[in-house]
Amino acid sequence: MTDDQLASKARLAQATGIAIELLRGASQLEDVAEAVLERLARAARCEWAAYWVVDPQARALRAVASWSGLGPQGQPFDRETRVCIPFTNQGNAAKVWRSRKPIWTTNLVPDMGLPRSLRAAAAGLRGGIWFAVKTDTALYGVVELLARELPSITTETLVAIERVGSRLGYVIEERRSERQSRLH
Repeated sequence: MTDDQLASKARLAQATGIAIELLRGASQLEDVAEAVLERLARAARCEWAAYWVVDPQARALRAVASWSGLGPQGQPFDRETRVCIPFTNQGNAAKVWRSRKPIWTTNLVPDMGLPRSLRAAAAGLRGGIWFAVKTDTALYGVVELLARELPSITTETLVAIERVGSRLGYVIEERRSERQSRLH
């Protein structure tokens, strides 16, 4: 493993630890979602992030939180993402939702799906990472991290990204169980 890969793995582990602390300390996921996305995006050297969940009535995905480090250039893409409702069979977030496996691309336009990929490219984004927030038995959402430039993926990095999603999923499950216990 190269020094850059080791540093990347360490940044991701540290960001995941902070994200877990934020989630455990919050009364609701929505209270800390943007801060969690920011930590994960910065650790992965990405400039934009979103958290997608399924709207069961519409049978579509909905971005319930986002973070942008793009400045004014990214505002149109960010606003559009918040109102975009892709069906559960459209785009990379949907692919991850169905497969529960992460996706990593360094070529966003052909790999992400139209028309969102063109809008992301207009905001200067070229690569992306998508991973499921899950446990062995439940899927809570999909994190989307987009970057101006991403290095090529290694199998080890993809496994580390998947592990982040599992760790976050178990914390969300733990928090939901705690809330249900208090209600009974």
